[in-house]
Amino acid sequence: MPPKAHHRPFHRRWNLGDPPRISFETSPPKYSVWDATGPKGEKLSDVRNNKYIARRGGWKRMCLLALLAIGLIVALVVGLVVGLRRKHDSKESHAWPQSPDNATSTTNTTGPFPAGSYTFTTYLDTIRSDCSSQAQDWSCYPNHTYTENPSQALANFTWVITKSDDGFSVSTSDPWSIGFDDSPLMLVDPGTDDERYQFNTTSNKITFPSIGVKCFFNDTILVGNLYTKKSLNYPSSNTSTPSTAVASTAESSNDFGPWPYAVDIQQSIGGDQTVPECFRMQDNQLGDRITDGIVPQSANSVCSCEYKNFDS
Repeated sequence: MPPKAHHRPFHRRWNLGDPPRISFETSPPKYSVWDATGPKGEKLSDVRNNKYIARRGGWKRMCLLALLAIGLIVALVVGLVVGLRRKHDSKESHAWPQSPDNATSTTNTTGPFPAGSYTFTTYLDTIRSDCSSQAQDWSCYPNHTYTENPSQALANFTWVITKSDDGFSVSTSDPWSIGFDDSPLMLVDPGTDDERYQFNTTSNKITFPSIGVKCFFNDTILVGNLYTKKSLNYPSSNTSTPSTAVASTAESSNDFGPWPYAVDIQQSIGGDQTVPECFRMQDNQLGDRITDGIVPQSANSVCSCEYKNFDS
């Protein structure tokens, strides 16, 4: 077998066959978008030839259905946004009662209402001293109820309400009342006429029933209701203010404005083996505990002081 000539073309040398003939004079095969195939071999022309779409008005029906679907999606999105906004506004209206006009000009506010420093002017409504066998051991400032003497029943509470990420809290350092710090305020009955901020805390109440005697009522409960809509009617223009109350109010009038709504406050404690604990004082120090004449009372026997600035 004669050797292959080295001058033979490359494709003939290796028996690869003739190369494809390319001509620039002929056009490429015709192509239509309807010839495109999907991942499963389906063609777009199948949609065009669909019997339902091929009918007169088929494409219009298809476009109409597409528009209806888009419109439905848009309506759902808009409805969801509006609903969330209304829910948010409703929540804000309950959680943030608006400050009245007469409170903003006289109160040292430190944030949204009810944040600020306030004087709560009340009268002593009732006194109960059943938790102790010695009634004089329990006392309520200013020791006169409204029924006994309206002008001598006035009692001012100075409290500071602050705003935090968790809500509002209230504190006080009244020397003659129960002291407490950062007691949480909870909004009760929002949106009603009885809407109010309420707090409930415990502290130690101290009394001085007689000279040289000091009594402790430990874990006395203090409950306050600070209304945001109910009107107050005390003190009235006919109520004379005692000199002690004038001095107390004047001392803090620059820092504490009046609370513009109704308020009720209650101190209470039930009887117990350690209610009260009274001691004799010696050189301003606690001496011996007094047990003579003190008989423990049941838990249902309650001592309380109730204050408010409105008629029941």
